[in-house]
Amino acid sequence: MIKQPFQTKSIFAKFASAMTLIFICLAVKSRVKSLSSTKLLNVPLIKQRPELPSGCEVTALAMALRYYGIDVNKTTLANQMPRDNTPVKRNQDGTIKIWGDPEVGFVGDPYDNGITINPNPLKKVLDNYRQGGLALYGKDFNVIEGYVKNKKPTLIWFTITHEMPIKRTWETPNGKIIFAPRPLHCIVVTGVDRKYVYFNDCESTKVSGQNVRVPKNEFIQIYNAMGKRALVVN
Repeated sequence: MIKQPFQTKSIFAKFASAMTLIFICLAVKSRVKSLSSTKLLNVPLIKQRPELPSGCEVTALAMALRYYGIDVNKTTLANQMPRDNTPVKRNQDGTIKIWGDPEVGFVGDPYDNGITINPNPLKKVLDNYRQGGLALYGKDFNVIEGYVKNKKPTLIWFTITHEMPIKRTWETPNGKIIFAPRPLHCIVVTGVDRKYVYFNDCESTKVSGQNVRVPKNEFIQIYNAMGKRALVVN
């Protein structure tokens, strides 16, 4: 008679433990299902190094073209890029004073010390292989997300570190102010879901690779800070 309350209590404790395990299993199963249901574009990973230490944009373009079965070498694309050959002039502290305009063409040397090329002139290279590309400036990320969900790999001007950029500007010989935050990079978005943005990063760092993911809110902040630049490969 004395043991009955203890046994009842023990039964309830076991029941509570069992229910807790069930809820944990359901939560884990739901998370795994959510991740596995994210449809990622099958964009192959191509590394920019060692040939193109500054050529992330054409390497990203080579990846996007490969997605469509167009096998073109990244160095071939680099040689086809428009260039702005303005020589760099630096301030006494080493910062850039005068250099070229990435809206004209690639600034610097993609095989050595270079900076970037903007979507419009890079689209001219894309047009040699596939029509319908879209150079986008100032578009909110939901526009990019729509293209990716429609199975269109999209190049985004991002950062090497996957962190917020540091402000950097210079002037062209004509006095135009160039906005080029650092460390500047270009990646290919391969998928988007409620929590994350997935992309191919052609660098050779601890955070680079295929279908790397960054929390969506953080990705959007970096995308905005880098000037909302993109190239949709249709």
